[in-house]
Amino acid sequence: MDLRNIIKELSQEQKEELAQLLNRDLNIPKSNQLITDLNRNRPVSCPHCESIDIYGHGTYKSRKRYKCKSCTKTFNDLTGTAMDGIKKVEKFQDYLVLMIESMSIRKASKKLEVNVKTIFDWRHKLLSSLSILNGEEFSGIVECDDKQLDINNKGGRELERNPYKRPSDRQAKRGVSNDKVSIMVATDRNNNPMMRIAKVGRIDTESVEKTMGALIKPENVLCSDSHPSIIKWAKEKEVEHHTFIASKHIKNKCYHVQHVNSIDNLYERWVKPFYGVSTKYLSGYLNWFVFLQKIKNSRSQIADIARIIVKNAKAMNTYKSIEENYKELTIPHYSKT
Repeated sequence: MDLRNIIKELSQEQKEELAQLLNRDLNIPKSNQLITDLNRNRPVSCPHCESIDIYGHGTYKSRKRYKCKSCTKTFNDLTGTAMDGIKKVEKFQDYLVLMIESMSIRKASKKLEVNVKTIFDWRHKLLSSLSILNGEEFSGIVECDDKQLDINNKGGRELERNPYKRPSDRQAKRGVSNDKVSIMVATDRNNNPMMRIAKVGRIDTESVEKTMGALIKPENVLCSDSHPSIIKWAKEKEVEHHTFIASKHIKNKCYHVQHVNSIDNLYERWVKPFYGVSTKYLSGYLNWFVFLQKIKNSRSQIADIARIIVKNAKAMNTYKSIEENYKELTIPHYSKT
């Protein structure tokens, strides 16, 4: 049997379907096997109180159950993860492939024959899982910059203004203003980017510390523009800091912000097909983009995202706190106006 001739006779749609089936069967590990591999290298702990003083408590739907002696709560290996309570497990695993492809919610809904609302929930549960990758310690030279994005109330039902019919209707001020949210972007030279929401309006030393303070060590070298808040923060942190104006001559070519500027440009191109991201869910999309950047050279991308899902037992807590975090970000801003 000549497989090449068989494949040539398939339509483009059939070829795409075959590729997805092979991608799923070859690259997506089963959740049970992932759990076994992880538990072999780490002690099972309670997702509620993180205690390791637990014991077996039977099974439920072919999954092992445990009970914590400290908080007396029961749980299984998937409690707290993005797969907690998922009923259509096979469809959910198929959706991992579409997440790597950055497919829109409606297209994914049509392809998997799953309700749009279900796909929306799956997306944001997965993005909550990826938060553990968006903020790992840097090494060597670190480049950082602040980026401003318009506050977006996409999907909001309680607006204090008339909805915009088109983006051009927005009367936002140019540059930094309280109509925008500031993002701290940083990366080292080892493909370890970070993108986190700092605050509404102009960044200050507190927001710089909140977003990247725990990731910078005294032995790191920081490169940035001449933003006064970053300069002050680096001085307080006692970190070697090189600042410059991009339009002027650079004395030492190893100190620049070309990598972080490249990340900014890549993000703009990647997020454009989503036609605007709500500020409420922006943190999740930043997690998504950072994850894609970190795995772009990996040969097992689907396995990478599957392992993160099973490993992160705090994903559901992050998912449930989206609304609370959004209010925490915006309420101080609105209380001043």
